[in-house]
Amino acid sequence: MIRHSQGCPMAAFDHSDAAKRVVDIYALHLMADPINAIGHWLAVALEDGHSDGVLYDTRRECVTHQHHNEQYYAYVQIAPASMDMCAAEAFLKMHRRMYANGVRLTDPEHRNGGRSVIPRLTQEDQRSQMRSIRNGGRTRPSNLILPGEF
Repeated sequence: MIRHSQGCPMAAFDHSDAAKRVVDIYALHLMADPINAIGHWLAVALEDGHSDGVLYDTRRECVTHQHHNEQYYAYVQIAPASMDMCAAEAFLKMHRRMYANGVRLTDPEHRNGGRSVIPRLTQEDQRSQMRSIRNGGRTRPSNLILPGEF
C-alpha cells in the first residue's frame, strides 16, 4: 500500500510508473553521493520518467545535453530532501500541462537553460497555479505579486 501525502489528488489511486521512476532516479543519486549530488540537475522524460542517469552541474548543461529534444523533458534539481511519489506525479503533470498549453520552459541558448516555474508552497496555491496553466494564463494564480503591486 502506497502512502500518499496529505491532499494528494491521487490518494484513491496508485501513482504512474513515470512518477515512480522519477522518484527512484532521484533517490538513487541522493543516496549514491548525498553531499555532491545536491544542487545538480537531472533530466526526466515527460512521457515515461526515464533519465539518461547523468547529473549535470547546471540546468543549461542538462537542457543542452538532451540533443535537441529538450521539450520532451522536465528538469529536476537535487535537493537535500527526498522526493515522494505524490510530488513527482504533480511535477510531471504540471510540466506536461504547460507543454500541452504551449508554454516552453527550455532554451539551450539562454544562460540558465530557460525559464522555470516558481513552486507554490500550499496546496491551494498549487491548484491555483495549475488552473492558470490549464486556461492558458487567462486567470492569475493566487498569491502572485508582480513588481510594483503592493
